[in-house]
Amino acid sequence: MQNIIPGVDFLAPGLVLCLQEEKWTVSAWLGLAWLFIQEGTGSLAFGTGLLWYGALVGLYYFGHWLFEAKNFLFMFILGICLGVLHLILSQVMAVLQDWTLPLDRVLVEGFLQALIFPVEWGLIYLIYNHLPDNPHAV
Repeated sequence: MQNIIPGVDFLAPGLVLCLQEEKWTVSAWLGLAWLFIQEGTGSLAFGTGLLWYGALVGLYYFGHWLFEAKNFLFMFILGICLGVLHLILSQVMAVLQDWTLPLDRVLVEGFLQALIFPVEWGLIYLIYNHLPDNPHAV
């Protein structure tokens, strides 16, 4: 999916779902694996993925105290924050590498991130919570 819509992180909602279910070891391993995937496939300097997922976890824990963790409004606000964060991180890392990025493309990517994140989270939340308890029931 990330190849079809570049600039949008499709792994972030899965990490948020793990954090919501309070599966700390799964969250840590998935976050580490996704960090290596993002850092290895991206063209920006090392540290962008670390800042991205670190900010995502920080925003989740900060917002978790203000909102119900599984609320769609909270996920919508988190998506907007991630869209703005995408814009900021892309510009900062591009400046550090002496690159110039087309601002309209980065704005579109941030807008798509803000729109896709809550929708994808809602889909995987519904799928996860409506799985049968018995694995042989499928």
